[in-house]
Amino acid sequence: MIFLGCLFRKEEEELINKLSNNGLQNAANTFQWSLLNGLNQMTPINIINVLPVGTYPKNYKKLLLKSNRWVWKECRDNLEVGSVNLPFLKQLSRYKKIKNELNFRIMNNGNCSNVIIYSMYLPFLKAVYKLDRKIQITLIVTDLPEFYDLEKVGGIRKILRKINNYFVYKYLARIDHFVLLTEQMKIPLNIGNRPYCVIEGIVDTQYKNLNSINLLSDLKDRKIILYAGTLHYKFGIKSLLDAFRQINNNKYELWICGSGEAEGEILKLSKIDKRIKYFGFLVKDEVKKLEQQATLLINPRTNEGEYTKYSFPSKTMGYLVSGKPVLMHKLEGIPSEYDKYIYYFEGTQVKDIRSKIIEVLEKKEEERKEFGEAARQFVMNNKNNVVQAQKILKMIIK
Repeated sequence: MIFLGCLFRKEEEELINKLSNNGLQNAANTFQWSLLNGLNQMTPINIINVLPVGTYPKNYKKLLLKSNRWVWKECRDNLEVGSVNLPFLKQLSRYKKIKNELNFRIMNNGNCSNVIIYSMYLPFLKAVYKLDRKIQITLIVTDLPEFYDLEKVGGIRKILRKINNYFVYKYLARIDHFVLLTEQMKIPLNIGNRPYCVIEGIVDTQYKNLNSINLLSDLKDRKIILYAGTLHYKFGIKSLLDAFRQINNNKYELWICGSGEAEGEILKLSKIDKRIKYFGFLVKDEVKKLEQQATLLINPRTNEGEYTKYSFPSKTMGYLVSGKPVLMHKLEGIPSEYDKYIYYFEGTQVKDIRSKIIEVLEKKEEERKEFGEAARQFVMNNKNNVVQAQKILKMIIK
């Protein structure tokens, strides 16, 4: 089995973060590694990956991305595909190198009969489009291309986006199996009678035992709300800030980490209201440390917009596995089986957010702990990477 992914290795993380102007794609990287850890326990697998970084010089400080071979566990022959990191040239060179690598491996390894692709990335889809039909192609769809970013695009970018999406959907004709984040995705993808399964999220069994982190002594009397994620206004960060500032309680604190357009406003408010703490963009391990210090993990993203039907926010799974109570809006893409393990806002107005925050934080500490632990056990037992990998493999075999 070959896995085509947009991922980076742990040893590359620090350097990539320094070179990137937009931070790392932590959520996508975590999802892929969790799945790979699960698949690797059941089947031989090798990886062909591209670095998930932006183009030079606006988004990434490196012009040339070098190809290199690397080893991971039993996967001895993995390839990171290099490219000239410029628009068009980057995608074109990646497509050609991946296509050649796939053909070489398939011709020289008669046992390779499956390719799993992470995301609707055009160079991946084009590279497999003309592969022999004996090779089964499974596509993991985490986002629909028409919703890749919510910022308005215009002019030439809008035209290029439409061209990209046209070819993406054209090449879906070659896909044999689909892995979806939500059930609703099957309609716009026009899956028809092709097999699919829904894996809304994934947690790694390596987090079965939480690292014990002692609460800092000066925080023991405080109640900390943590938001970790993209700081775009369309994800509700403004409503969260407004709601928190209306709470007159000096024991409450709002911790925020991430990057996005609201950074300036958050920094400004943190100087006015000392209860608001902004930590900037943090790597995954640092975020997990903050989660263990927090009282409540929050996501203010609302159910507005068609894209919510096709989305299961990745931070939801990361929040739930922390063992801390989670508060968010009931999004259309969240299955009802999660309802027992998540606190939901009862409206989208600032007053609704404020009142629910207070309600949850004023619950007895033991009740909050039991609620958070029950949610953790639910995802660890039912959504772990081994269970989810088995679901994918059963679909392919069947």
